[in-house]
Amino acid sequence: MKRFLLPYAAVACATLLFAGPAAGALIISEYVEGSSNNKAIELYNAGPDAVRLTGVFLRVYSNGSSTPTSSGALTATLPAGSAWVIAHSSASFASEADQTSGALSFNGDDAVVLESAGAVLDRIGQVGFDPGTEWGGGLVSTFDHTLRRMPGVLTGDTAAGTPFDPALQWLGFARDTFDGLGVHQVLSIPEPQSWLLVACGILLLAGGARFPRGRSTG
Repeated sequence: MKRFLLPYAAVACATLLFAGPAAGALIISEYVEGSSNNKAIELYNAGPDAVRLTGVFLRVYSNGSSTPTSSGALTATLPAGSAWVIAHSSASFASEADQTSGALSFNGDDAVVLESAGAVLDRIGQVGFDPGTEWGGGLVSTFDHTLRRMPGVLTGDTAAGTPFDPALQWLGFARDTFDGLGVHQVLSIPEPQSWLLVACGILLLAGGARFPRGRSTG
């Protein structure tokens, strides 16, 4: 018996028109490990709805510790598509941050984990492992550098206890680079192009023409 393939054509059409980067929710979008107390973490709401930061924590796991050595609670509500900067209270740019905390102190060999209700939302570094000085190398390193999340990464890395390679999801910048804090660039879902609309029409017409209305016969 012939198959009615029009639904499959419709699915293919929708895939062409609406495929885009999958969005998660709250992610770490920037990491600053600068001189002295110039430490900061930028969060970005990659989801479609506002996120309440109440009950969300940034926890530091120092020198390979498997339990947090310091923790900072977050506040406020973060609208969709917005960034939130929490800085060390003695950072040179602390007055420009959304929130400050003396607990936000880390070095290149300390893991920083974003957690909510005991669940990991995102991480930098590997919990329970001391890399010696840093994860990564060159500019893309957790020691004396700023790391920014690649624009196409919209979902957090929740595997906090597994090996960490910043080069997979991060871009590296020189020490004490602060000019990007507060604004995070992401890839947006593009508007459908004309050739996609044409392709969609062809798919639907082909499916309907091959399988006209009425009962099919074997």
